[in-house]
Amino acid sequence: MSVKDGDGTTSQDGKAYELQIYPRLSLETASCCILRVTKEATAASVIRDAAETLGLDTRKLYVLAEVKECGGEEWVLESTDLPVHRVLLWPRKAQEQHSQKEGFYFLLQERNHDGSIRYVHLPTVGNEQESKRLVARGFLPPQQEDLEDLCNLPVLNEDSILDNLRIRFQKKKIYTYAGSILIAINPFKFLPIYNPKYVKMYENHQLGKLEPHIFAIADVTYYAMLRKHINQCIVISGESGSGKTQSTNFLIHCLTALSQKGYASGVERTILGAGPVLEAFGNAKTANNNNSSRFGKFIQVNYLESGVVRGAVVEKYLLEKSRLVSREKNERNYHVFYYLLVGASEEERREFRLLQPEEYFYLKQENFMIEDADDLRHDFERLQQAMEMVGFLPATKRQIFSVLSAILYLGNVTYSQKSSGREEGLDVGPPEVLSTLSDLLKVKEEPLVEALTKRKTVTVNDKLILPYSHSEAITARDSMAKSLYSALFDWIVLRINHALLNKKDMEESVSCLSIGVLDIFGFEDFETNSFEQFCINYANEQLQYYFNQHIFKLEQEEYQAEGITWHNIDYTDNVGCIHLISKKPTGLLYLLDEESNFPHATDKTLLAKFKQQHQQNHYFVPTPVMEPAFVILHFAGKVKYQIKDFREKNTDHMRPDIVALLRSSDRAYVRQLIGMDPGAMFRWGIIRASIRALAAFNEAGRRWAAKTAGVVRPNSRVPLGELQRSNVPIERMYRDMHAQIINSIKDLQLDGEDPRKLLQSWGRLRFPRHVLQKNKNPKTRQLIPKNLLDTRSLKYVVGLHDRTTKSLLHLHKKKRPPSISAQFQTSLSKLLETLGKAEPFFIRCLRSNCLRRCK
Repeated sequence: MSVKDGDGTTSQDGKAYELQIYPRLSLETASCCILRVTKEATAASVIRDAAETLGLDTRKLYVLAEVKECGGEEWVLESTDLPVHRVLLWPRKAQEQHSQKEGFYFLLQERNHDGSIRYVHLPTVGNEQESKRLVARGFLPPQQEDLEDLCNLPVLNEDSILDNLRIRFQKKKIYTYAGSILIAINPFKFLPIYNPKYVKMYENHQLGKLEPHIFAIADVTYYAMLRKHINQCIVISGESGSGKTQSTNFLIHCLTALSQKGYASGVERTILGAGPVLEAFGNAKTANNNNSSRFGKFIQVNYLESGVVRGAVVEKYLLEKSRLVSREKNERNYHVFYYLLVGASEEERREFRLLQPEEYFYLKQENFMIEDADDLRHDFERLQQAMEMVGFLPATKRQIFSVLSAILYLGNVTYSQKSSGREEGLDVGPPEVLSTLSDLLKVKEEPLVEALTKRKTVTVNDKLILPYSHSEAITARDSMAKSLYSALFDWIVLRINHALLNKKDMEESVSCLSIGVLDIFGFEDFETNSFEQFCINYANEQLQYYFNQHIFKLEQEEYQAEGITWHNIDYTDNVGCIHLISKKPTGLLYLLDEESNFPHATDKTLLAKFKQQHQQNHYFVPTPVMEPAFVILHFAGKVKYQIKDFREKNTDHMRPDIVALLRSSDRAYVRQLIGMDPGAMFRWGIIRASIRALAAFNEAGRRWAAKTAGVVRPNSRVPLGELQRSNVPIERMYRDMHAQIINSIKDLQLDGEDPRKLLQSWGRLRFPRHVLQKNKNPKTRQLIPKNLLDTRSLKYVVGLHDRTTKSLLHLHKKKRPPSISAQFQTSLSKLLETLGKAEPFFIRCLRSNCLRRCK
């Protein structure tokens, strides 16, 4: 596809777009059809134009499918979908004219009258099944070169398992079974085995009847849910760069395709847009992976008992906030910062006060160079298109980018000791950074400086204001940046869940089933391991215990209960390691919380307490006395953790005085990010929008009346007698409406601000009678997405998913906010409770020995 300016059919943005459409029909037609369309062209209009261009029978039914990789997934578009919007999410080079073998094009296919798609040249599986049947009956010798199921190996040891996996991988067979467990090896390249023909081929087949495939796991999970009426879950595990996120995408595609019988559902389309958004804000380049997810997610797809998708929920776990302010060598900050700084237009650069990446302290690193500028610019366009698909309005996108710019400027705030007089404290600067930061956050500069340099402490009798030391000030500055970014990420997840919500979910009488897909961070062991790796590896210990319970313990207990002769298999039970970390009252996490609450505790005293309590524990490996580290024997091996910053990272919530500062912002979006009640913030936003709409309507009416009457009236002064004579009914109507609005919001308080002041500052509105009569049913453009207008649905979404930055929501209470580890344990317990109510399937992702990094 290419973009044209000027002549021909153009979009509202002044561009025309060329779509490459390849017909896949039973009749012989032209090999390719190129259409020039507008950005607003629907799939139905594109199909109609393509059929006319190719001379097809217009009485037949056709569908348009998006193909990203040649021979890969085919996303069937509904009639109202906008193909150009899909194309804008493609890589930059794919938007230029290219050959079909390079992928990224559209297919035109015939549709049957029952709604199914008529596939041509569907792969035959009869010969393969017949061969397997003859082998099973002993008429053909078994093929020993490679086996689809590792359980069938004649000799089962590490060497035979690795040999079998290597032979299959060299044949481009990346999937292998180990019983009901699927092993997936990341090939670091695309294989053409994911299009709808494969979804159809694996549909309703018993596991193991066909070649191992991730679609087989999705299919068995889906039909097990329908047959047993029990929730199902798929747990995906593996190290960073092993392909977990891509495997999740394949599963979601197949699960929704099975539900819709070939048609992309609204849930899938929303997830399609949500993917690039979450990736931009939650992924980063690491030493081993150019696109590493720095958070865990659990996607739960909800179904009616008939098997039709009804909605979905996305839950996130433990965003790596420390990456925002510091990273290891050769690693980057989150993608979105580089997208914004390289891809923003000149107008956006002026609006958000953007600098070059190397001018920001939070982005500085040794030998830093932007070598992929063209790709970053395209990724920024792709991000904006994806945000639009999820439902973010242009104004909302600008507010998000403004907050991102403010976070970067926070890193450029510097401190120095006061050099004049006896006054203690710090000088903060540079002045231009503080001024810009004040403008971006819409807060006053004086309280901003005070919040960045002084701590407010409330005692029983007094309120103390104490200056920060240099290290404390830097910690407060970084804490503000991390908390702002975390709150922004939480807000984005909340909006995505709101877009995914089906209102029937709120009706308790509607029975539903679900399939959950868990894509969580893999076990990590780096040169330097800190608090984040400690939490990640604890989560993996819990998932390993869950795996052991279902694969070994519960299965063997069932065999014994049924009287089957069985010799129990010994397996490594990791419950001792879990108790070391999380058992009350001496688990490492509880000792960490204790030390985090002591004002004079240090990392050194924390390490001493760890060693004192667990020096005899088999899973706690001793380290030299002077080394600031401890070692834990995990199920996957020993890992050494550096104790530095454990306490700081565990109490990484926003300081109350900084929260108070941000709540005083003149920008509603900033106040919304750290608001105590998302529902109240949402209601207040609707009221503000309604008031502004009424004011705009009144002003437009006055101007129109003045223009048609040929008289320029004073701005706000109309003789009282004239009003009483001409507008008595209208004035009475307005007074009643005004009273109703005032009465409905009289109890709504927002950070001490009374919303009625906004109404009372108007004075009296004047609606010309003839304007009201001619506009009884005005058709105004809906600026707020309809599915986001329901406060009840917002409350439901807030109740569904557990925010991991709850500390922001509890600062108005006297109780100390929960620590990061406590929040993580709570969300992890909730996840395990959900998994415990479902039947699990397991996918283990492995990295191949390719030298090429995952993109």
